[in-house]
Amino acid sequence: MTDATPVSPRMERGIVLLFVAAGLVMGFTLALPGVRAAIGIATGAGGFSLLTEAPVATDPGAPILSARYESAWVITDALSFGARTLLVLGTAAGALTTLFTIGALMLFFLLLMWRRPFHRALVVATRVAGASLLIGGVLSAGLTGLGRMMAASELNPSAGDVFVVGSAFDPAWALVGLAVLALSVVFSYGTRLQRDTEGLV
Repeated sequence: MTDATPVSPRMERGIVLLFVAAGLVMGFTLALPGVRAAIGIATGAGGFSLLTEAPVATDPGAPILSARYESAWVITDALSFGARTLLVLGTAAGALTTLFTIGALMLFFLLLMWRRPFHRALVVATRVAGASLLIGGVLSAGLTGLGRMMAASELNPSAGDVFVVGSAFDPAWALVGLAVLALSVVFSYGTRLQRDTEGLV
């Protein structure tokens, strides 16, 4: 049986560069909608969603017992500075969270490609990813939620009180951040064990 043809250093560098380029494109692609949304809200040309319980108009003979809208997409330039600032900061925090998380994942896969699964940088990468998902997700949801509540309160007088002064919070990303932080502890123990093993050889 013959051995597999080894990968040349030039080919390996090309694969790494291709992977980094693909990761950068993916990161900017995922973060671009958040950046555009933040710019649109700041200039008044972009929209944002508000909770509502407005009833849906149905025909009298329709087989529907009840129907209500859950959210409305609003574009306005009449928001106060505080409400607009909170919405922009919350949306921008979400975009930054995406960039930090993608960057940490890129470093994670690069270390795997370099056959260094328990490198110290991997611990840093998982901690950055976990903290970004946990802190950034909560910060983005909190700022955006406060901004939506302020916006609903300000727009209700001219919209017939159709908007709900409240906000929805999805804890899924915070739980994922906690799981990634727990994984960083595992990688930290693995790095320490690898260092001790290398010292015995």
